[in-house]
Amino acid sequence: MLKKSSGKAKTVAEKTYQYSDYYSNDQLSKGMAETHEQVSDTYMEGTVDRENNYTNSRDDNSDENSIPRKKH
Repeated sequence: MLKKSSGKAKTVAEKTYQYSDYYSNDQLSKGMAETHEQVSDTYMEGTVDRENNYTNSRDDNSDENSIPRKKH
């Protein structure tokens, strides 16, 4: 029994995402495709704790601390 279970675990552990997983009927491949989509969406969305009014500490359009320019 242990050997049979170990073989399935090795198959799952060695599996990596492939684009074709989206079109597969295999349960493992479907799970990989769904997980890949969720991770991708989460990565693109960012984190929940980000600040809405975040301002960059270096604003190129700001007049503060501007570099003096020579007038010709």
